[in-house]
Amino acid sequence: MNLKYRPDIDGLRAVAVVVALLFHAHIPPFRGGFIGVDIFFVLSGYLITSILYNDMMKGEFSLVDFYDRRIRRIFPALFVVLPVTTFIAAFLLMPRQMVLFAQSIIPSALFYANIHFQGLMNYFGPQADETPLLHLWSLAVEEQYYIFFPLLMFAFLKTGGRVALGPRRMAILGFLIIAVVSGVYAELSARTQPTASFFLLQSRAWELLVGALLALVHMPKVSEKTANWTGVAGLLAIVVPVFAYSHDMTFPGLSAAPIVFGTAAVIYAGTINPAGYANYLLSRPKVVYVGRISYALYLWHWPLLVFGKTYMGRALTYFEAGGMLIVAFIFASLSLKYVETPLRHAGSLGGKRRGRFAAGIMAMAMTLAVGVLFERLGGGFYPISPLGARAEAAMEDRSPFSRSCNNSPKGFSAAVLNPASACSVGPGAAKGEYDVVVWGDSHAGASFIGIAEQVAALGHTARLQTMAGCPPLIGGQAHRDDMPSWTCTAFNAEVLQEIRRIKPKVAVLVGRWAMWTSKAGPAFTLTSDEVPGGGVRSKEVSQKVFAHMLDRTLKDLSDLRIHVVLVGQTPEFGRSPGRCVAEKEFYNRSKLGNCLELPSAAADKVLGISNQMIAKAATSFPGTTTFLLSDVFCRDGTCRAGDGEKFFYVDADHLSATGAHHMSQDPALRTALLKALGEGGNTSAALAPATAKD
Repeated sequence: MNLKYRPDIDGLRAVAVVVALLFHAHIPPFRGGFIGVDIFFVLSGYLITSILYNDMMKGEFSLVDFYDRRIRRIFPALFVVLPVTTFIAAFLLMPRQMVLFAQSIIPSALFYANIHFQGLMNYFGPQADETPLLHLWSLAVEEQYYIFFPLLMFAFLKTGGRVALGPRRMAILGFLIIAVVSGVYAELSARTQPTASFFLLQSRAWELLVGALLALVHMPKVSEKTANWTGVAGLLAIVVPVFAYSHDMTFPGLSAAPIVFGTAAVIYAGTINPAGYANYLLSRPKVVYVGRISYALYLWHWPLLVFGKTYMGRALTYFEAGGMLIVAFIFASLSLKYVETPLRHAGSLGGKRRGRFAAGIMAMAMTLAVGVLFERLGGGFYPISPLGARAEAAMEDRSPFSRSCNNSPKGFSAAVLNPASACSVGPGAAKGEYDVVVWGDSHAGASFIGIAEQVAALGHTARLQTMAGCPPLIGGQAHRDDMPSWTCTAFNAEVLQEIRRIKPKVAVLVGRWAMWTSKAGPAFTLTSDEVPGGGVRSKEVSQKVFAHMLDRTLKDLSDLRIHVVLVGQTPEFGRSPGRCVAEKEFYNRSKLGNCLELPSAAADKVLGISNQMIAKAATSFPGTTTFLLSDVFCRDGTCRAGDGEKFFYVDADHLSATGAHHMSQDPALRTALLKALGEGGNTSAALAPATAKD
């Protein structure tokens, strides 16, 4: 293997970082630019393996030396970016945002940011654009890989030296097995646990190992012409997904294979014919320079884009995002010249390895201390007004049931269905018995506490059955971009099975119906084989399937002699009302207007279709009644997300615990529940007037 410098590899780094930057800037043609990190993984695996194998076979390997090189390569730029980013964040972010930022500093400095973020968010979700250190997940994956890889390689080579297979072949066999296992896991987990699959090492290791295997395997010698076209094909396999892929596809797994093997093909082609078309293009000086600053450019660009959006209070225009990337380019160039290059060589810090380790540990310790400090302070340098603080607190005002009783789609099965005893309110809760099941998506979880209050007041027990993103409907499939459709189908089947077994008096169906009707599209659609033409993913088909699935569900429940309350969806605000008020107070943004009000006509554009379909379905099935949340929160032509210092929403469409309590006091809810419970209800409780606890 050849360890001499290869400019085309820096060129590949340039491609990787540029497509990632353009994707993060939300430039439309580059919607698949998230594949840039996959290129980095292959390159990293190839280069590190080449170095380690050479050292180990010469008997010159030292684990301390290896980590010394990693510190010199990774720490200088990272521990400049982290404190500068923290300083800017402390000036710019609201207190709640700053606390969340501070909580991400420690995982970022200790290289487990991928584990931290996978438990909090979807990489492609809206919260990602507000998380300044999210991009460090990929650095964490690499550093976790390099905890295990040198030790495994040393073990394989040592073992191979004692058997007929030989050191190199033993290493190839060992890493090939691990790569295959990781690749299979990545494909399976991308379908069942997409967020974890995207972030975690076990589903990304195969990409690094493809690079490692390329460095270890004696590849066949081909003609320069063949190598030339191999490089071209490899570069096309990288570039085409940048424009053809999007965040709503299953990734990683097999879909990452073109990028991974395309990168390997370009590296291989360059070992035989450096002057081939692809490798020549990648070796151009300006391209190589971008590759040389790619690490620092990657570190700087994302916080700048996030801070730009935060400062503007809206999504950046293409011109503004481009400006942030230019600033990142300048910072990266300065970093290469004044930070990385001086500290990368073995003579840095007086040539004392012990000094470099001490400096690295000190940098990490100081970073951790700053993170803990800001978390304890509860914010950055600037306070927020009392009203703003209450608005920020409203964004955390979720009912405990919403937090703890949401069935996770990750590896869902009947065995992990949340037990009734833990997710019920009323006299039968402890025994797991219930009269009313509240069934739905995250909107059901958000509103459950309010419904349960009224059910308990009537002497009955309410049980929550919820999975985020899953409408409580049978007879079709719900498709969304961040989870496989079979999950909702399996969850709803299990809920219906439990309903058949328990036979509650009432089923209350709650959902974000607009997602499947007025807002349906490629990312959120319903399909059904039971509807002619129902297999097409489109808005029109989704609305037809919604009507069919609603009727199917009501029929099944009616056949079980279960009364149904169909709950119309909450009005959707353009943004979180609490967030809007907090920003208005913190940043003095008067242009935000009245954050807590929305014209009823605007709400009806979103809710009108589903409300009409709910009303129509209810008339077709005796024993079904409706309760429209738009009637609760909209009066006199205006929908309100708060009242004085009370906030009814945690975000743009989910009720807070305060909002759910406000809903519970509406007489229409009591009437709907009484009608559904019928003569079996506690009539003495029913005659008692609702107490206004607001």
